[in-house]
Amino acid sequence: MVPSYLFAFYSFVTAVPGLFKRKRMSPIRMGLIPSLGLLLMCWALPYLIPVPSLEVPSGNNPVGTVMYHWIDTSRPEQTMEKTNKYREMNVQIWYPAQIKGRIQQAPYIPELTGLSHYINQRLHIPSFLLSYMRLARTYTYMDADMANNQSQYPVVIFSHGWPGARYAYHYLVTDLASKGYVVAVVEHTYGTLATVYPDGRMMSQKAPPELQLPAWDRIIDNVWAEDDRFVLDQLEKLNEGIMDKRFNHRLNIEETAIAGHSFGGDDALAVLRKDKRFKVGISLDGSFYGSTRTPLSADQSFLWICTDNYLNGLGLPEPSDKQLSEEGIQRAVYNDWADNFYRRRDQAISEGGQILQLKGIKHSSFSDFYTYSPILKWKAKAPDPKQSHQLILKYVELYLEQHLKGQPSVGRFENLSHQDNQVLLNPSVNHRS
Repeated sequence: MVPSYLFAFYSFVTAVPGLFKRKRMSPIRMGLIPSLGLLLMCWALPYLIPVPSLEVPSGNNPVGTVMYHWIDTSRPEQTMEKTNKYREMNVQIWYPAQIKGRIQQAPYIPELTGLSHYINQRLHIPSFLLSYMRLARTYTYMDADMANNQSQYPVVIFSHGWPGARYAYHYLVTDLASKGYVVAVVEHTYGTLATVYPDGRMMSQKAPPELQLPAWDRIIDNVWAEDDRFVLDQLEKLNEGIMDKRFNHRLNIEETAIAGHSFGGDDALAVLRKDKRFKVGISLDGSFYGSTRTPLSADQSFLWICTDNYLNGLGLPEPSDKQLSEEGIQRAVYNDWADNFYRRRDQAISEGGQILQLKGIKHSSFSDFYTYSPILKWKAKAPDPKQSHQLILKYVELYLEQHLKGQPSVGRFENLSHQDNQVLLNPSVNHRS
């Protein structure tokens, strides 16, 4: 932006004298208005599209991160219009680290070049408009050594929303890592705007029709939940020193949680039901997709953290008769599908799950989305993103401490939530059926 600033300033100061020396419009005077417009644009752009200001992790540990690309050769790719023979995915892990000497700070979006190229081709957005993301400071370090202040660290596997991105929850995963968790974020191929593999291949979103709720159930049951289970298998191999000596016997697989936002939150509950290796599940404003009804076991805990809008509506589409007709769905059939979501929620709560309503925040407040531009926050009438993040972190970390780590502060999550006027624990809900 510096050349633009200098040009605008030069044009302005050379045009001003011409305003007072000539009665007729001079070329210099004619340049004043566009110069002022350019100067205003130079001021406004960095404010409206700023470099994201990412939060500094609040724990005692520096944070390291490492990328993996894993292929599950036991599972053929099921997604429609597939281009892969087997299911493959990117996984990024954040972990407590120790910093020795000079080490590279991790980029916010490691594959930004490929992603920018894709967005330029598919959405016709100039690639350079995303280049400012390179300047975002992450406070994390690529391929750092593991911290040694604990013999083992509990594990959290996290799933993004649809179509989401694994890096869009930086505030959450880095803060957890700084407080002694190893956090593996799964990038669910075909469930993102674009997935860029290490060899340069790019996979775009493949979505079924919005109102075909059973089709979305099948994605959770047969694809996303199996992705997370596969990732836990891979983490067990990492823990055995098979693939990366950094994590050799450093992961406490017995203390593993599954969490996710939106569609990834639906995934968290489905994984918890399918795989008893997961002890804790946290859904951040999920909608209860996933038809698995296996009961939660006595040693599993589930928390649904929801917004005001999702508390009763569950984030389900509200289709018109025309939309249903276009997809060939009868209203009674759709209503029956939707009723299943309320039954699934009620089942999870009856098995010991808890609901924590966060008052006033928005669905995208659980991600970094509103830090990208104040325009996004204004449009959604969302509260300050950093304040929302602090509130979310407070209760996610309290819940994990109590139900995953088993720390002696039993009841602290409940006690603090009952005293906090920003939240409501186990609020009354609309039992639709």
